[in-house]
Amino acid sequence: MFLRISDPEAPASKVGAYLFGELRLDPVRRLLFRQSQVIPVPERVFQVLLMLVEANGSLVLRETIALRVWPSAAVADGNIAQHVYLLRQILGEHARDRALIMTVSGKGYQLTVPVTVEPQALERHEAARDAMPNSELEPFRDYCQGSYLLERRTAPDLKRAIDAFESALRSNPSYVPALIGIARAYALLAEYWYVPAANAFSNAKDAIRQALAIAPLSAMAHAVLSGLLMFADWNWRAAKSELDTALRLNPGSSIVWNNAVYYRICAGEYDEAFSEAQRALMMEPSSLSRQLLVGLVLIHMGKYRPGIACMSRLLDCDEGYRIARRYRAQAFLLDGQPEKALADLLMLPPERSEDLCFRLPLLGRAYADCGERARAEQVYTSLQGAAATDYVVSWNLAVVAVAIGRLDEALAHLERAFKEREPTLLFLKSLPWFAQIAHRPRFTEILRLVGP
Repeated sequence: MFLRISDPEAPASKVGAYLFGELRLDPVRRLLFRQSQVIPVPERVFQVLLMLVEANGSLVLRETIALRVWPSAAVADGNIAQHVYLLRQILGEHARDRALIMTVSGKGYQLTVPVTVEPQALERHEAARDAMPNSELEPFRDYCQGSYLLERRTAPDLKRAIDAFESALRSNPSYVPALIGIARAYALLAEYWYVPAANAFSNAKDAIRQALAIAPLSAMAHAVLSGLLMFADWNWRAAKSELDTALRLNPGSSIVWNNAVYYRICAGEYDEAFSEAQRALMMEPSSLSRQLLVGLVLIHMGKYRPGIACMSRLLDCDEGYRIARRYRAQAFLLDGQPEKALADLLMLPPERSEDLCFRLPLLGRAYADCGERARAEQVYTSLQGAAATDYVVSWNLAVVAVAIGRLDEALAHLERAFKEREPTLLFLKSLPWFAQIAHRPRFTEILRLVGP
């Protein structure tokens, strides 16, 4: 017989476990189960989960969480939100039908599924609880580190994220979150032009196929596969099918909605993209990348000044979040404010991978738009020289070439980008870098072939 958690006959001392959805929480041994599988949970995240479960759908205020989890220290709302974010990541693979945790804006959090109490521990779980090896915690720790590094988005951080995920897999070769993390990191390396797309996307596909072989109902894995089909293969029908599958499996996943946003942008469905970006942000309000996503959608919508404001807020929170500064510089350029773009770009510290993939091309564009033709030409020559030994995407060469009036060269660069399937070509519709050549038949043909 199971008792409602509010039943006065079920005192905490007699609680064997709390049951909610497909999960079982043992408050005494401080373990979380899905059937017989133990899910590692860091102690403070566990405390947050226990408070939500004990409340059984009632609102748990942020102040209450802070007093219980950090009784002797001041704690910021962002720290609490980050712990809830990690908790959602832990539960996400097992809450396929809907989100388990709802954010009540400005107040706190509450569980969305009913909780029942198991008065006595079931013997069939005893062996699993007692035999939990410490090694199960290792892949989770590495996964948390890799997930944090993914948020930073720079080339060094993405490569370190891959190392962290691979370390998790050495502890547990079947650890699906780490496989998904590797796929995401390699995909971002390609999408941000840090490395040649073909090899990075190939590695990402290998990892996500392994993840789906182990966990065919993983919404996150289907969402990542959708992104790979879109950016690597330009296979829009298959990408939409995988995205629909991911949304059916877990409509409460912010990563699923994140990938849905990029599909909408490429399809020219900007209002829907903005709505879904806001939805993803509501699910993870402390995530820098979700805040960044909202700003990026605004830029693709042509709403440059709101996009600039969004990036500025991010930089106010974290001045070292370089990806926000470079996108703000891009928005300044598209909004006709090259002097402000130049100021942002000159503030970025030199870093070889960042310089070639973003900083130098935008510097060349900014110099050209400021009327400093000689400096723009110098940047263009420098990028062409670097392309002989380093990876420089043709898209970036085209962005500078068109700004200095080398229109035929710009078209040639875009044709090379098409031949090499550079993922940024999917944004030809929404980023008007090439207005001077947009009427040319060769340009419109590339636009048509890219799709969707």
